[in-house]
Amino acid sequence: MKNYNPVDITYRLLENQEEISQRLYDLSNESFEHGSPWTVKQFQETIDLPNLFYLIAEDNGKVVGFLGGSMITFPAGDLIESEAEVYNLVVGNDYKRKGIAMKMIEEAKKVMRMRKVTELFLEVRVSNKPAILLYKKSGFQPVGVRSNYYSNPREDAIVLKCVL
Repeated sequence: MKNYNPVDITYRLLENQEEISQRLYDLSNESFEHGSPWTVKQFQETIDLPNLFYLIAEDNGKVVGFLGGSMITFPAGDLIESEAEVYNLVVGNDYKRKGIAMKMIEEAKKVMRMRKVTELFLEVRVSNKPAILLYKKSGFQPVGVRSNYYSNPREDAIVLKCVL
């Protein structure tokens, strides 16, 4: 495998009706130490929701990473235009440590700014030191802790926020 530069990879927003939920699950299952936190069905159900988005990283048409998130909504479905949340940031094992995750975060920030979002939030396992370092390098700061947020294994989450 050649050494990849993040600019060799193309980044795009996932189009509605694209059927790649299995690939998103496979990448997620491969990437996370404890397996995918989402099922294929959960990925499929979220792809076409209007307030959710997926930023896809591709190498010659092959999906090698993705960042999924949402514009935050009130229970009634009204958008809170100033806030968004990252749900998943995944890079396939063969493409890790190549700057792709950092580039996806930067591309997502551009999309959010165009949508008038001013704050981006995410949660990360307290034990996931590499991810925490990446997020801090990307401008995220800790703003709280969610006790027992994760299962398999049960663990706290650090809540991070980035002002755009």
